[in-house]
This record gives sequence, structure tokens and C-alpha cells, in this order.
Amino acid sequence: MTGQRDSHSAVKSLWRREFGDDSGTLAGVFRSLAAQPDRYETLADRAQALFSARVDLAADAGTGFYRFLSVRDQIFCGMTDCTTLVERHEEVRDEGLIELHFQIEGPVRLSWDVEEGSPPQAQGNDHRVHEATMVALRCPPDLSYTVRFPTGSYRLLGIYVAPSLLRDSFGLESEAVERLFAPLPGEIPLVERKINSAFVRALQALWDIPFDGPRDLMLASAKLTEIICLVADALDDGSDEGAQSFSQRDFAMFERAREMLATDFSKNYSATNLAKELGTNATKLKAGFKFFYGTTIFEYRKKYRMDYALTLLEQGDLSIAEIAQTAGYKRQASFTSAFKLHFGVLPSSAKHAAAPAKGRDASE
Repeated sequence: MTGQRDSHSAVKSLWRREFGDDSGTLAGVFRSLAAQPDRYETLADRAQALFSARVDLAADAGTGFYRFLSVRDQIFCGMTDCTTLVERHEEVRDEGLIELHFQIEGPVRLSWDVEEGSPPQAQGNDHRVHEATMVALRCPPDLSYTVRFPTGSYRLLGIYVAPSLLRDSFGLESEAVERLFAPLPGEIPLVERKINSAFVRALQALWDIPFDGPRDLMLASAKLTEIICLVADALDDGSDEGAQSFSQRDFAMFERAREMLATDFSKNYSATNLAKELGTNATKLKAGFKFFYGTTIFEYRKKYRMDYALTLLEQGDLSIAEIAQTAGYKRQASFTSAFKLHFGVLPSSAKHAAAPAKGRDASE
């Protein structure tokens, strides 16, 4: 049995198209924001070449904000602290920068394509930084990738750094990260590192800056420098652990895995048997899927099984036992527990809640 719940009524763009200029670049976002000080909450220190802008989400798009920071046109930073009600997509191409991504909260998904032809103030926020993942990557000139934000809550930090700054000022030069400076054609190199408590403290300190005046710009610049120093230490350990490189063929394979998990509930896919069916190994599949879609194979499959089950419950044509079997559960009790954990209500409650609405629709 196949099926998929279409929960997205609209798709919007992200930073580069939403706030930027016609260049579609990160630098274009900062140029556009700086040119509209009456529209956005901005701070600027021209002497130190520092800039910050906060953009709040529109009421119909969600709650929270984006914070943009730039330091001497060598370091660009985007902070996301929001709950979005609409799905967002954005294509990212090579801009000559090394990307450092920290996913603190939220199921960000990344997919990849070859280029054709080749809310409240940050201070006093009510959720703390407990743990995060850090990924460094470099997009080569002949590839692009698409970042996908499903609806949900996110705390993300993206830092984009000129390679010359990392090499010359931060002394990053180990063989393990050399491909970040000179990526091979047709491949996107990624390096993942575990982060320590120093990272957590620095990330939280950056989030807690209120951006009320020029001094906060200097503090933010210092915190970004500290975070990049910690990144350089983590990347410059000489280890190949966490290093991956994915080609166009790999991207297509990961997308095929995503489609199978989202639509085919007749098979109880594990990473091992899914990898065998796709002609790869489980280690590569798990690593790539987590990188590109921001979640595990198990969690991704569970989400779509639950969404499909909810659609069937709302339609009201099948019993709960039949829906459990259709969604790939052998036992109704297991389905009921999983549904309650995912949505916070029992399947029977969801079915009964949908029944009056269905009756009204039929009478109208």
C-alpha cells in the first residue's frame, strides 16, 4: 500500500529569494537588508564593517525571526529561531565560501542537484542550547543544493566564511579538510564533528545577545570569532572521522530512498535492507540520509506513516485496525502507541474529531 499526506498548502522561498536582490546570493541578502533600514531592525558599525538585521516572520507564516550578521564581508551569519507554518525551499550555489552549519533544533532536509550545463528578542528566550551537530561543507562550482524546511520549529546557525580567512587567520590547513578548500568536480565534501561544552556555551552566548546597540555588534563579532576558532580546532585534528563526499549518483540514490520511505508502507525498511535494495551500504546510506534530510531513516519513515494514517482517519472510511495495517503496523496496539506519541492524541480521538467536520461538508 502506498500513500502520502499532502500537509503543505504552500511553499515559500528562503533568505536569498525572500530578502535578497536579483543575484540570488547571500551577499545580495545583506545588500538588500542594509538598503532598507526603515523596514527592518538593523544595526551598523561602518568603522568596523559590522552589520546586523532582524527579520520577523509574517503572522501568516509563523512566529519567530531570522537574524543576519556580517563581519567585514568575510564572515556572514544567519540565525534561525522560529516556528514556520509553511514549507520553504531554496537553491544554494557556490559563492566561494565554506559553510558551517549547526542544527540545534528542527528537521532540516537537504537535497542536491547538478547545475545544468555543468517574535521575542533573543535575550531571555525560553529554550536553551543543550546539544547540536556541526557540519562543514563546500559547494563546488558545478553543483548546487536545495535546502528544504518543512513546517516546524527551528534553531539553526549558518556561518559562511571565506576560505582564505580560515586558512590564513585561523590556521586551518590539515589534510582532512583540504577538500573544503579545493573540492573535486562533481562532489560536495562534508565534514562532521562532535562539539563540546565550549561550543554549547558560545552558541548560547550568541543567542542571548539582545542587539540593542553598537556594543552588541562587537560582542557578536567576538562570539562568531570564538565559534570559528572552535570549529578550526575541531576540523584541524587530522582525523578523517566524519568526512564524507557525495556525488550526483549518490544524491539520486538518497532521493530514491526518501521517496520509498515516504510512500511505500508495505515493507518494514531497516537501513540494512533499504541499502541492499538501493545497491549501497548501510553506513553510507545512514550518513547521507541524515546529512541531506536532517533526520534518521526511522524518524523520516515514521513521520510519513503517521501523516498517512491521519489522512485515512480523517477520511473515515476504514476502521482503526485496517488503518494500522495499511500504514505498515502488524499490531493495532503498536500503531496506537506510535500515533499517540507522535500526535498527542489517540487514533480514535482523531477519527471522532474528523467525523463532525466530514458530516458538515457533506451537508453543505
